[in-house]
Amino acid sequence: MASAQEVNYLSYGGSYTNLSTDFGDIDLFGIGASIDYSNSGFIFNGSVGYIDLDDESELTRLSFRVGYEITPSIVAYAGADYLDIGFDDVTFYNIGGEYSTGLYTVGLNFEEADFDGADTLTTLYGSYQVSSALEVALAFADDGNDTVTTLGADYDMGDTELAAVYSTADGNDIFAVNGNYDFGNGFRAGGGYVNFDGEIDILQASGGYEVSDSLWVDLSVGQADIGGEDIDLLGLSLTFETGRESLLIDRAQTAQTRALGTLGELAAFGF
Repeated sequence: MASAQEVNYLSYGGSYTNLSTDFGDIDLFGIGASIDYSNSGFIFNGSVGYIDLDDESELTRLSFRVGYEITPSIVAYAGADYLDIGFDDVTFYNIGGEYSTGLYTVGLNFEEADFDGADTLTTLYGSYQVSSALEVALAFADDGNDTVTTLGADYDMGDTELAAVYSTADGNDIFAVNGNYDFGNGFRAGGGYVNFDGEIDILQASGGYEVSDSLWVDLSVGQADIGGEDIDLLGLSLTFETGRESLLIDRAQTAQTRALGTLGELAAFGF
């Protein structure tokens, strides 16, 4: 864990996606930013996101987490996620801790919404740093009624980036993978695939240009099959990302969002 004063991770960007259906077009616009900062044993992670769904719905998300290094291997943290979905809003409070040996990390998180009768979601999670480029993680989340098992992987070799996630609960499965290859001359190519329990398939391909260091403009095309109906996807994004989050819980959430591609922004809102 980092204890010196430094910015460990920084990302920001915006995206536009057009979904062309038999019933007309749907436009999805999103912006967001995230930072991970450490100073004298304290770790701060904060993010903000905004989505406009076809000028019909607006979604806003504000999240933060503050941790403290009890020892170089143990971090205790607490945080909150505020979601405004237009007609309602809710805040989720969480508290937990992580223990890391460098290669292995294990953590326990408790989360509960701010309304009466809300169940407490308990998540046991861990990861293994296979190499300097590859981290794999496993999580079990239970609210007393259902258990969700999630397996994820995040690979970053510099010129090659890949994120994948598999999640299952009550026989409903989600699989997603997304990645990019940097040709080294300011251009990159990428692609992704998402499957929701065999009912929804999304396939996308993209090409990007590096405007400046770590700042990319990407154009993507794809197609979604939802219940037998084909939907064409066209997207444009501007993104900046550098560094790595301090806590596994934040790294895993970022990798999951990246793996889900276009739907990753909505996933961050709990959809």
